[in-house]
Amino acid sequence: MKLFLNVTTYLVTAIAAVLAFFSLAALYHELSGSYFELLDFIFKLPITVIISLIICYFLIKKITVKPILFGTIIGFWLIKAIQVVNVSYYLYYYKSNEDYIQNISIRNTIDLHFIQLFPIVLVFLSHFLLKKYNNWLHISGFTCGATIGFFTSYAAVLFIRHVNNSLTSYHYFDNNELMIVIVGTAIFTISGSIIGLKKSNQTQEN
Repeated sequence: MKLFLNVTTYLVTAIAAVLAFFSLAALYHELSGSYFELLDFIFKLPITVIISLIICYFLIKKITVKPILFGTIIGFWLIKAIQVVNVSYYLYYYKSNEDYIQNISIRNTIDLHFIQLFPIVLVFLSHFLLKKYNNWLHISGFTCGATIGFFTSYAAVLFIRHVNNSLTSYHYFDNNELMIVIVGTAIFTISGSIIGLKKSNQTQEN
């Protein structure tokens, strides 16, 4: 279990660091009125890797595993949940405008970049929160539940596509399919933490 937690911690930290760097870089370009070009992106890629590694090293050395896993997992979940809610909102209120529906996305680019900063921000918030209040969270059960929930719900969507003869891609989920993954992951994550806490309390009593 310790190896699983350590590997997962490095993985989610790396993803969160890359998201944070690209979000801040894109925000800078957005606010300055310039945009990324392919050549510009290629030259900045080594800098992206270096800065992301620095962020990873700082987080893992200065912050414990518990807030990193909790913050990043919740952050990744919120990114997708907000995107699904946003798309659902526009689908509901703009059904009559077909051209608008074909290009649905979060209209405010700056808001989208801020949303992608959630994992890193929540890591720091979780660091201070879990210092005082950590009895309600079983990090092993929480992480296992999130992992199992994600892959189970992902497999369920692929199975539904297979049954409906619509398995043309293993990604690019539509809004309803993303909702299945989001809800499934949340249910498994909460259940995993609850089961982990119960087993931990039983072990202490024995």
